[in-house]
Order: sequence, then C-alpha cells, then structure tokens
Amino acid sequence: MEESKNKRIGFAGTLFFHIGLIILLYFLGFRTPLPLPEEEGILVNFGNSNQGVGRRDPAPSRSQKKIAAVQAASVPKSTPAKSEPEPSSAQQKVLTQDTEDAPEMPSAEEIAKKKAADEKARKAKAERDRLAKIEAEKKRQEEIRKQQEAEAERKRLEEIERKKREEAERQAKIDAINNRAKNVFGQGTSSNSSQGVNKGTGNQGEPTGSPDSDNYSGTGLGSKGVSYDLQGRNSLSIPKPQTQLQEGGKVVVEITVDKNGKVVNARPGMPGSTTSNSTLFELARKAALKAKFNSDSSAPAYQKGTITYHFQLN
Repeated sequence: MEESKNKRIGFAGTLFFHIGLIILLYFLGFRTPLPLPEEEGILVNFGNSNQGVGRRDPAPSRSQKKIAAVQAASVPKSTPAKSEPEPSSAQQKVLTQDTEDAPEMPSAEEIAKKKAADEKARKAKAERDRLAKIEAEKKRQEEIRKQQEAEAERKRLEEIERKKREEAERQAKIDAINNRAKNVFGQGTSSNSSQGVNKGTGNQGEPTGSPDSDNYSGTGLGSKGVSYDLQGRNSLSIPKPQTQLQEGGKVVVEITVDKNGKVVNARPGMPGSTTSNSTLFELARKAALKAKFNSDSSAPAYQKGTITYHFQLN
C-alpha cells in the first residue's frame, strides 16, 4: 500500500516538472524577437585575378545601391567630378580570353553521315573476314585433297607391287606344276629350245607337225597322248577325252585363248586330222574347252593355237 502511494506521488511530480519546463521554453525559446533583422550582403574581394570575370558585370546588390546613394548625396554639386579622357584605340588594352568555348555539337546530318561511315566500315571488315575464312577453308580443303591423293597413290603403288608379287608366286607355282606334269600325256611341250636328232640349232620336224611329238621326220603327231601348240603359253591342264568308241585317229582342234588362259572357242577337224568321225570331233571339242593355260597380260586379247588329240582303239 505504501509502495503504491509513493509511485503515484513520483508520477505526479514528474508530470508537473515536464509541464513547467514546456511552458518555460514556450515563453523564452520558441518566440522570434521583432523587428526581424535585415538581410545583409557579403563583401567579396576579387583582387587582381581574372578568374570569374565575364563579358558583363553582375548587377549591384541592394546594399551596394544604398552605399552608392549615400556617397552621391555626400558629394557637393558645385564640384563636378572630372571625367578622365577615354583612352584612344591605340592605348586600349588588348583583351584576351583565357577560357575555351564549349565544343560545337555536331548536327544531325553529320551524326547520320558518321553513323553511315561507321556502318560501311563495319560491313567492309565483316566482308574481309568472310573472304579470309573462305580462303582459309579452300586452303584446308586443298591440303586435305592433296593428302588424299598422296594416300591413294601410295595405296595404288602398294597394290601394284602386291599384284606383281602374287603373279610371280603364281607363275612359280605354274612352272612347278608344268615341270611335274609335262609328260603325263606324252612328250608334248611348247618350249622353243632346240630339239631334234641332227646337229645344229633349231627344232627338227615339219612345219605342219606338232612340236610336242618325238617323231622328227614325217608329218605325224605321235602315236598317243595329247599335244598342244600355243606360242609362249604354258598349259595348266588339258583334259583327255574318254570314249569306248571302237575307232581311232587324230583330231586337231583350233582353240582361241584369252589373256587369262581360258579357252573361249574350240573348232575340231582342222588340217592334220586323220578322222572325220563326228563323235570324236565333239569329244575333242568339249575336252578342248576345258583346257587351261597360264595368264599373260602382255599376250594378245585372243590368241589362237591348236590341241591335237590321238584316239586309240581299246
């Protein structure tokens, strides 16, 4: 109870103190004294510096007008002021301007011209860059093309060399086969070495005879087997016809051979045949078409020769 009473007394004392302080400030600090003070100017001494000097003098302030009026009233009218003579044009000082005028702004037409020139220069530069890129791409493509051509030429030479090696290996195999099989069907051969029983060089025999025959006199082709005449070519296989026909005789077949050694045409009953039996002719023709010779790239496209078949009675 006592504490509550003290609080009320303290609150009331604080309230009265602040109210009195506000009243005191209102009468002493919140009022402006009358009359109001007159505005006064500030005297500025420019000295001898030309900074701030313009073409026109600034208008005098109100205080300067009052001072001028007082000075004019204090000067007696009877003594007019002597006017100094104006200096001649020769004695006048030359006025110079220390400051620079503001740069003149370009007109809209000049701005448009400058913009057009800048745009033209930009387009010209872009065109030069484009042409330079095209030229660089052409050079790159040309370099790639040269590299591809060089690679293709290298592969072509390698392929030619490989084919030469394969041809040499195949020819060696053919020669080995011919050496082993040249006497299978008699003494037939196409060698151009000297043959015969007489002295001297050259092959002995008749022009119409077979170089594969061992008979060096007469026109016969031997008594049995198969022989062929194809200049410069070796036989790979010459099949021998099989028949049970009880009739014998020789059948000469004209053959046409291509560069690959394949018989593309056969015609039986050529000069030298000793029989006219059509059955033997057909057997000889079919056997001749199955014959194989070595390939020769330097040979004619179609080379003619003969195969002679000697049929014997069983």
